[in-house]
Amino acid sequence: MIDPARSLSYNITIQCSLDGFCFVVHDLEENKIIDIELYQTSETGDESLIMEALGKTVFKKGLYEKPVHNVRYIVDNRFNTLVPMEVFDEQQLESYLRFSHELPNGHSVMYDTLEEIDCVNVFAMSTRQVERIYGLWNNVTITHQSSVFLSGIMRENRFEDKTVGYVNVNSRSFDLAVVSENKLKFFNNFKFNTKDDFIYFLMFALEQQQLSGQEVPVYFSGLISGNSEIIKLCDRYIKRIHFINPDGSVEVDMALSDTPFQYYYIPYKSLS
Repeated sequence: MIDPARSLSYNITIQCSLDGFCFVVHDLEENKIIDIELYQTSETGDESLIMEALGKTVFKKGLYEKPVHNVRYIVDNRFNTLVPMEVFDEQQLESYLRFSHELPNGHSVMYDTLEEIDCVNVFAMSTRQVERIYGLWNNVTITHQSSVFLSGIMRENRFEDKTVGYVNVNSRSFDLAVVSENKLKFFNNFKFNTKDDFIYFLMFALEQQQLSGQEVPVYFSGLISGNSEIIKLCDRYIKRIHFINPDGSVEVDMALSDTPFQYYYIPYKSLS
């Protein structure tokens, strides 16, 4: 349970997209996640609605204008690209993104350094969002969800020699990464509208990597559950489907056990 008087003992992690967010409160002293709130809206793309709901969530939890130890804001969008460290030039951030994306007006460009894969993840987000987040807290670290995902799975896989697929599902897209011998072999984001789109892109990408769904294990995280139509369809083509489990680096309050771990895998890994 959140105690506003102990706010300086809390880390807040927010994974935010244009159709919802996951709000996580981590108690540093107990090294435990003590609060999780999931917010989803059908008003996709309404940034002001999401920011208003986020502000109300902070107020409701008694943390509005309260100092906290640290805030991590995880941008959940498709405006990102990986650049190898050896060719990265900080003066070319906009150029890297415009090579593969048509960027919206009023954006800010940032980057994460990913030592685990020797790459830099360049990403864009709304400048209005940046201003709103810094208006709530001044000690915010902004990162991209694919950065947390990639760093997380590389740590998950660091003692494995086998080839493994990892899928992180967002509301209308998913990230697919293939790791083999502790090296990232493939990474991409795929937009989908139906479960048939999902399985088509997933199987096509695996086949392009010369991988069989009957052989390679695939670990799911994100907005997906074991009884979803997507998983039921994937089960026809992929023999070994798993959901990522907590690694024990951060405890989770028993009162939150009804929330499937994969839903907040990204915020969890940002804390561990």
